[in-house]
Amino acid sequence: MGAHPEKKMIKAARRVAVLMPAMEVGGAERLVLEELSILKDDPRFAFEVHLVFEKGPMFDELAALGFPVRVWNAPHNSAYMLRTYMGLIRYLRRSRCDIVHSHLLDWSGPMAGKLSGAKVVATVHSDRNFTPLERFWLSKSDLVLGCGHAVLRNLSDFVPQGKVRALSNAVRGPDGVRVTREEILRRFGFRQESRLVLSIGRLIRDKGYDLLIEAFRRVVAEVPEAVLLICGDGAEKDSLDGLVESAGLKDSVRLPGVVREAREVMAACDLYVNSSRREGLPMTLLEASSCGRAMVATDTGGNPEVVRDGLTGTLVPPENPERLAAAIIRMLRDEGLRRRAGNAASALFLSEYTIDRHCEMLAGYYESLL
Repeated sequence: MGAHPEKKMIKAARRVAVLMPAMEVGGAERLVLEELSILKDDPRFAFEVHLVFEKGPMFDELAALGFPVRVWNAPHNSAYMLRTYMGLIRYLRRSRCDIVHSHLLDWSGPMAGKLSGAKVVATVHSDRNFTPLERFWLSKSDLVLGCGHAVLRNLSDFVPQGKVRALSNAVRGPDGVRVTREEILRRFGFRQESRLVLSIGRLIRDKGYDLLIEAFRRVVAEVPEAVLLICGDGAEKDSLDGLVESAGLKDSVRLPGVVREAREVMAACDLYVNSSRREGLPMTLLEASSCGRAMVATDTGGNPEVVRDGLTGTLVPPENPERLAAAIIRMLRDEGLRRRAGNAASALFLSEYTIDRHCEMLAGYYESLL
């Protein structure tokens, strides 16, 4: 009687708990949605998501992926917040999660993961000064992922070398534009002959939109057909509206809030601008690259990784409206320069920043811990 063929052992999917504050409208949250949408079909992992504070405006997009999602509604009062975290830790321990992956919770996420007994992965999405508490718990993580080289350099000051790895931000490639440039210009009240400059992000001081509006007053004086669209919401919305009015730019600048059709607007623009005072590795620059857009950006954080000066765009010093204006004017006046920069940006995106490549690396990091 012949020998029976060996039965293949099927490994049970490893449980991965993703921890986030809330599903706000931001680059980190959009990246997590993309990661989960691709990795949900990977049989090696079973994901669940925990939102510590609240649902947030992008919750429905998360829920539509079909993962178990729990909202803990932690209050911001420190005593009650601690009680919520103790409940989360007990849950993670009881459910025997294999990996806890923390985003935007740079001390509390790693703390919850370590105290639950799971392996801890922490993604750091921005380059900034970390508090002693954040430094302590990030250093206790099993793996800390930095979204760009500037973030990695910062992390290497306090996280053991063997625990720090690069995982660049990434986006999907353009999937076909359904709205024409003419429609986009008409939708926002611009003339068809306009040169559209675009910037997308939260309306907070770090993004430097006050500097961009100041720079744009100079741009319009030199390129009268130039118009600026700043898409996003945030604490500085009213003050930025006031700056636009006081600068006499109401006909040239629009702040429409969050725009859902961001990819269509990106594909319609002549130039993408990042005016930030500080950054991680902006998802919007990657999206501009994927659409083959020329870019102008400040030389801060991870911006130079995407905006290669003289190749995919132009870098200028942060907090320098004069240099920012000059770079925008030069790009708007030279269609050939914009085309060459856009082609180079598209090639860079395809080689380094696709979401499929990103997710392959992330899955490999998970496997290395198990």
